[in-house]
Amino acid sequence: MILKKLTPNHPDIPALKKLYEEAFPVNERPLSIDNILAFMDQMPCDLLGVYPDETPDEFSAFFFGVRGEASVYGVYFATRPDLRSTGIGGKAFKAILEYYNDMPFWFSYESPFEESDNAEQRERRRRFYLKNGFYETGWFTKLNGTEFIIASSKKEFDKEAFEKFMGAMFASTTGAALPELYRRD
Repeated sequence: MILKKLTPNHPDIPALKKLYEEAFPVNERPLSIDNILAFMDQMPCDLLGVYPDETPDEFSAFFFGVRGEASVYGVYFATRPDLRSTGIGGKAFKAILEYYNDMPFWFSYESPFEESDNAEQRERRRRFYLKNGFYETGWFTKLNGTEFIIASSKKEFDKEAFEKFMGAMFASTTGAALPELYRRD
């Protein structure tokens, strides 16, 4: 897989915007792609386009992540609908993890444990991350009224490091405090 840093003038930005709006519910899109592109000048983050080796000009997926000194938080990852369940997403995700030299990597995804209109989609996402090397930490948070599971690329989860990293990210992007982490009983 080929990863390309995307900039505001990249020709695949319209396809990325379309995929972003299709892949994520409105409550998970508090920022537009234009806002995300503007943040790239203000904080250490990456907006990566994913392209298959065989067809290096075919935009297939994207990833948006924020880098810390020694960790990465994946904010968004999506594969084009026509390429889902073909193995491209898993290959892309492996390439993204390698791109960050196996740094501790965190993701959050919608919890399938609460009632929702997209329960099947939530469970598919959960299976995808677990199949591709992530571990559920046992910690949850709520963002915009939706419960999210915190997942980690490492079996051992450093909650304190996560809260410090995420607190700084929330403060610099939204001015808000990090939503509280909790365990489900």
